[in-house]
Amino acid sequence: MTISTNAANASEFIPFLAKCGALKFGSFVTKSGRVSPYFVNMGTVCSGYGLSLLANCYAEIFQKHFAGKASNLFGPAYKGIPLCAATAAALHSKHSADVSFTYNRKEAKDHGEGGVLVGDTYQEKRQVVIIEDVITAGTSIEETMKIMSNNPNAKVIGLIVAIDRKEKLGDGKSALQQVREKYNIETHSIATIEDILKFAPKEHKESIENYRKEWGTT
Repeated sequence: MTISTNAANASEFIPFLAKCGALKFGSFVTKSGRVSPYFVNMGTVCSGYGLSLLANCYAEIFQKHFAGKASNLFGPAYKGIPLCAATAAALHSKHSADVSFTYNRKEAKDHGEGGVLVGDTYQEKRQVVIIEDVITAGTSIEETMKIMSNNPNAKVIGLIVAIDRKEKLGDGKSALQQVREKYNIETHSIATIEDILKFAPKEHKESIENYRKEWGTT
């Protein structure tokens, strides 16, 4: 677990996600077609308190691993947009760090300023950290890296997600492991499946443990 006591610890973070509906227990079909006993959707965090808590956690991870190395946060549309903006604000208010942020439109704008990017449009060189909620198959990261490939001043050096499911894909590696190796970047999470399992309601622990045994990575 990599949340410092300045932001939130696992005993606060996981129950908070469950309370606001961002973490649900039951039976859910994922993009891979697997039936998962839990589901994470940061889109349900829709209060000032909740967004502030998330942003502080992301900021803590950024400070620990990327302080002095990265100068920009990128938030993929749509869920990454408020996350990257709020994290940039938290970095300034909590750590006196001033980093820019960028997000993308789903469709390029053909009037006004035009283009796909909003915020820092990489007119100068930037070392970029992607801010995501959860990745399962890594599809959204591939889309982000395609966008970055069209911007020579943007160099992605890292990825921070809220939850690392540590779930193996076709090659036996997790999505974060694949991203780390494919793009040669650092990947970090606020919490992991082990934290979810630790604080999950008793009636769901067995199903999560069984799922972890079948699909989990180290």
